[in-house]
Amino acid sequence: MVTAVGTAAARLIDLVAREGALVVGVGHSLRGDDAVGSAIAASLAPRFAGRAIDAGPVPESYLGSLLVSPRPVVFLDAVMHGGEPGSWCVISAAELESRAPDTHRASLHLLAELLRTHGVEAWVVGIEPRQLNVGAPLSPEVECTAAELVGLLTAALMEASGDG
Repeated sequence: MVTAVGTAAARLIDLVAREGALVVGVGHSLRGDDAVGSAIAASLAPRFAGRAIDAGPVPESYLGSLLVSPRPVVFLDAVMHGGEPGSWCVISAAELESRAPDTHRASLHLLAELLRTHGVEAWVVGIEPRQLNVGAPLSPEVECTAAELVGLLTAALMEASGDG
């Protein structure tokens, strides 16, 4: 289920602010727009330690941190969902297997399945990439979306901590 942006934003706020979801950015810093999830989490992590993790290209390395409490996990990643570059959606991580290929699909799907067996619900904020070229920076569309999501997630995390 790919949700419309207004509905996606409401779902993301609900997951983070009300359900206490842990935010985990995934991406490879040397692969253009693939770096978006990691970049978003890196912006959030200094202010929201313990609630935002920059997992880089190996989210499975953070399994222990993800299993500490049975709170939902929201992965941020570049996902080819068929939208315009920079568009984003919120999908259940269980749906990743049936989606178009992306650079972390297999590991995120397996990680989400492992989390599910431990009672942890996993979601993905999928951001449509423009390019995944080695050595390229974030495209302007994806960079704009990253800034939008940092603002949205900052507000949700502040609300969750009682600062909002």
